[in-house]
Amino acid sequence: MIKFDRYLPVILALIVSLATFAADTSGVDNNSQPGTSAEKSGNTRKQLEELLNTYQGLLTNKNVDAILELYSAVPVFMPEYAPPAVGREAVRKAYEWVFANLNLEGKFIFHEAEVIGDQAWVRTNSTGRFTVIATGAKADVANSEFFLFKRENGAWKIHRYIFTASAPPPQAK
Repeated sequence: MIKFDRYLPVILALIVSLATFAADTSGVDNNSQPGTSAEKSGNTRKQLEELLNTYQGLLTNKNVDAILELYSAVPVFMPEYAPPAVGREAVRKAYEWVFANLNLEGKFIFHEAEVIGDQAWVRTNSTGRFTVIATGAKADVANSEFFLFKRENGAWKIHRYIFTASAPPPQAK
């Protein structure tokens, strides 16, 4: 069993990265498999953006059940300096803990994406701020992220998520 209080800084950074999604997609590269039309690639990009925008709203509302619906059948997230949360129940427990302990705000910036058949990846970075509910303490956080999406039953799902802490860009301070 993961002891979430032990990994508080890591989990905070992870969730703050995901907390509020405000995409700057002007630099996103939507490569796809050879032979796939630009229209189909653009449609996939739109679907991934919509999924993450939905995710943003659910994080704001702290809706764990609806968040889990956005994940694949066997999700994994791998926060820096902590064991991965593998499977729906582990991911559920992580969100429940975070929402009981934190208020979150943040912003994702998209750098690149690629669609490969029924999988797609997106590289982002994020900046944000979290507030510890019990103490009111606030802190800034920044991360670099890698998302792997998987198409299940015709819908894109968050399948894997990996992040590492980074310094916030100068304009974010």
